[in-house]
Amino acid sequence: TLEEQLEDLNHDLPDKMKVVSYNAANRQVAILCNHQRTVSKSAEASLEKLGGLIESLEKQLKELKSMRRKRKRGENIRLKDPDLTDKEEKKLQSHLWLKQPSVDQVGKRIETWKRKIESQKLTLKNKDDNKTVALGTSKINYCDPRITVAWAKRNECPIEKVFPGALRDKFPWAMSETTGFKF
Repeated sequence: TLEEQLEDLNHDLPDKMKVVSYNAANRQVAILCNHQRTVSKSAEASLEKLGGLIESLEKQLKELKSMRRKRKRGENIRLKDPDLTDKEEKKLQSHLWLKQPSVDQVGKRIETWKRKIESQKLTLKNKDDNKTVALGTSKINYCDPRITVAWAKRNECPIEKVFPGALRDKFPWAMSETTGFKF
């Protein structure tokens, strides 16, 4: 059951990690109930696009690391073109600056890019894992919503991250559940 699959998490984890953990538990329940779906063309396209974004971010991270080395040596680095109007070109230069940054600024941007890449990889994994399983079916028809609400409160995960508005409206009686609920 969902309750057996869910585990209590470290409260310091980002909400995205908590949602991935919840979806993994819900996926196990959906697989047990055989809630399968075919993978749509748009889902495949979305996964490819996300993969391309991750590749682009990784290239930018590599360039940022190179920039840090140059700035440590006192060399100037490539700057953002302020006259760009093309949206795609702007994305390709989103890691650059309008004026020469300090080594610390480059270091902070490197850390930001590492977090972005990690976040996008997590999103990609979650989408890829869930592409053949209908998670909504088990949430709506088979899992007691009080289990999800209690888990979300126990793990300090915003309920709207795991329960869309339509389900919150469908199960208002479950939203006031306490953290100690056991089925």
